[in-house]
Amino acid sequence: MPNQESAVSSRTSLLTRLGEMASQRYLLSLGAQALVSGFHFGLNYLLLQRMSLFDYGVFAFAFFTLAQFAAAVNNALISTPLTVYTPTVQDEHERADKEAMFSLLNILLFLVLILAGIAYLWYSGLASDLVLSVTLFVAFYAARQYSRSLGYARLRPLVTALGDTFYVVSGIVLVALLVWRYDELKVEWVLLALSAANLIAMVAERLRLDRRWWRGYALSQLLQYKEIWGQSRWALIGAMTTLFLAQAHSLIITWSEGPTAFAPLAAGFVLFGPVRVALITWQNMVKPELAVALSQNRNEAVASQIKRTLTMMGAAVILLGIALMVLWPWVNAILYERNYADQPMQLIVLMWAAITFFAAIYNAPAAALQALKNFRVLAMSSVYGALISAVMVSVLLYYTAAEYTLLGIMAAEAFMAVYLLSIVFSRLKSST
Repeated sequence: MPNQESAVSSRTSLLTRLGEMASQRYLLSLGAQALVSGFHFGLNYLLLQRMSLFDYGVFAFAFFTLAQFAAAVNNALISTPLTVYTPTVQDEHERADKEAMFSLLNILLFLVLILAGIAYLWYSGLASDLVLSVTLFVAFYAARQYSRSLGYARLRPLVTALGDTFYVVSGIVLVALLVWRYDELKVEWVLLALSAANLIAMVAERLRLDRRWWRGYALSQLLQYKEIWGQSRWALIGAMTTLFLAQAHSLIITWSEGPTAFAPLAAGFVLFGPVRVALITWQNMVKPELAVALSQNRNEAVASQIKRTLTMMGAAVILLGIALMVLWPWVNAILYERNYADQPMQLIVLMWAAITFFAAIYNAPAAALQALKNFRVLAMSSVYGALISAVMVSVLLYYTAAEYTLLGIMAAEAFMAVYLLSIVFSRLKSST
């Protein structure tokens, strides 16, 4: 009996130490992501001061809309299946084969995005340097989602944190060179600098994980994707409609009224961009753990984690909104007074706070549904939300000013929060 008690105590101590080590790794990973968010915030502040409204509108459309759509395709077809299918594979050879398949898909998606940009250049007749810089940025931004997710899938978040650090440092250096060289920043130069920073980070992550860049690929590897396609196609529908739900205003306003009309709404979103990035980062980190927990039938623990997470996230967004309203005179003077004095920026920021609150509430249920591989349920919910968003944004833009289109986004995000919370707890309870 003493030997048994000693063994149990030893195992408990080991698990405690491993848990502490894991917590430290995730804290460092979150710290690196906070560094990325800080860099993006500082970059947007700089661009708000040094870019024309047209150029900033183009930058915001490329950064917040096009790149996010491309990243959503990557996440749906490649990165999310990578993080929910491979962590539970015990055989190392089988796992390596699956990773090679996802890596090849990532390369093919990168090439498709490049070709799409070249085709649009030929069709549109726009300035070649502008279209090519947008294309390169979108393609590299999407491609890096795979190397970031590979670190999470292997339960090595510090590798992703290393890549984030490389991205921030190289981005700061390249943008600083542009600031030193030019008084007014052009959107093409900034997008090329961010493309280079993403490439540097991607190379650092892949070399740290594999010690080599090229694995030796064969198209026959894609045959393994048949077993995943049934779910990932729903994930793709869900990713596209979820992003359209959140970005309907950017697409509709930019298409109908141009980048200049979209710029004030994008400027208001700058304050909440880091929160959105943190939500996505948390989801990417936690999906492999949720998949493992659900495979072990620990559904009650997953439900408890979801409740704790959405409470903390919702409270954090509320506190941020209150702080911004209290400090509004200073926030407005620092960010918006120079170029956006004639815009209702306080109203725009307040509506973005409400939108971000609802997005934070449904972030955890969405991660749980992906870990449950209920991609069809998630896709259909986002289809309903996208319809709400598209209809309301179009009607509001027709009858009111552009800023009130955010009410349509808010209604769609609120619907998603209520619907996904009810669905996920019902699924967890029924599958126990």
